[in-house]
Amino acid sequence: MAKKFLLAFLAIMLYMAIWAVILYAGIEISGGDEAVILPLAGGVFVFYLPYFFWVTPFVFKFKSEVKPPISVEELRSKLLNINNLDVPVMAEEKKSKIIITWKYLDAKWWEILRKSGITSVYQLVIKLDEKKHRAKLIDINKTVSWGVGPTGVKLRGGYFRGVMFQIEVGKSWGITENFGLGKIYDYKFSPSEIKNPVMNEILKSGWDVVFAIY
Repeated sequence: MAKKFLLAFLAIMLYMAIWAVILYAGIEISGGDEAVILPLAGGVFVFYLPYFFWVTPFVFKFKSEVKPPISVEELRSKLLNINNLDVPVMAEEKKSKIIITWKYLDAKWWEILRKSGITSVYQLVIKLDEKKHRAKLIDINKTVSWGVGPTGVKLRGGYFRGVMFQIEVGKSWGITENFGLGKIYDYKFSPSEIKNPVMNEILKSGWDVVFAIY
């Protein structure tokens, strides 16, 4: 995993190096003309996010060693089966994606989640590509207001979207091995407690995993 974050760092350094050359060339050619330099400097910021969105799937990609892959219907069923487990995690299917998050609307878990002190709710968005047998995973963190009771929960508009740390790959990290064991108070309600079991279940099913921003 450290190798992937090193690659991400190198990709950022490459981006900055390319723009450094462009800026230097602009300064030399224009003789330091601000009318030329300022737009070039602005380009560093304007194109950074598109570049980051483009490079992320190439860096944070995990190949499954299991062949052949199961069908998309079987994988979808596995993921949605989380709802049948006695855990504070729920899976919801919306159009072409599956969202896995904490069971904050469930009366049984609402109080435990509220008392845990978390101020944001993690969501793992999964988009399944049947042709490529690849699952695109998107990390989203939304700020939460717990209100009074489950019906009072509100997820506010501001959220973090990106690739979060704490990714662990291993054959013993699937949904059954993690969500089927443990006690209520063993949960720390960190993103990794959702992401790692789900990600590894997908890999164990013969599907590749790639992290993305959108």
